[in-house]
Amino acid sequence: MAGVGQASGRKSKQDYIDEAFKLIADAGTAEALTIDSLCVRLGVSKGSFYWHFKSRDVLIDALIDAWSGNFHLAIHAGIEAQTVDNGRTVIEEISYYWLSSNMSKLDQVIRHWAQHDARVYDAVCRADKLLLGFLKNNIKTLGFSDEEAYRRGRLMMAIGIAEPMLRHLPRADTDAKEMEWMLNGVLGLKK
Repeated sequence: MAGVGQASGRKSKQDYIDEAFKLIADAGTAEALTIDSLCVRLGVSKGSFYWHFKSRDVLIDALIDAWSGNFHLAIHAGIEAQTVDNGRTVIEEISYYWLSSNMSKLDQVIRHWAQHDARVYDAVCRADKLLLGFLKNNIKTLGFSDEEAYRRGRLMMAIGIAEPMLRHLPRADTDAKEMEWMLNGVLGLKK
């Protein structure tokens, strides 16, 4: 839904944040995020950027804030809205989202950035806690105890985080079949 200023082609603060995430995912590094590169991608002037953000650091603070909360909460809510209150379906949908979107590329960039910036590290920690809670709660609906749901959620996150680093190795089967094998065989989330 377009905001009030967007009808005339203006970009919202959220447009800048969304495009900044896309830019760093496409580039594979947070260093690619400059005011110039972002303005070129959005087709706006630097003045437009400065209307919303006083500096690149203020934009980075907004990215970090979004990553540690609203960004992930929106993904979780969207996935849950597409399912019929079925934990297994939610787990499948988030798995397919990781595979089909550029989320894993963005996640890698953010995690690399976190190694050099304490603010980003803190945001990653908060986002990971959100994700683990989301996974654990949905895995619990499959009949697992808190402890077992936690273990399976944590293992699922570890697989999701490591998977992009192994893209150079061929898979044994299609993405869908590999995901099914992981959910059933490794995580024990039988249908």
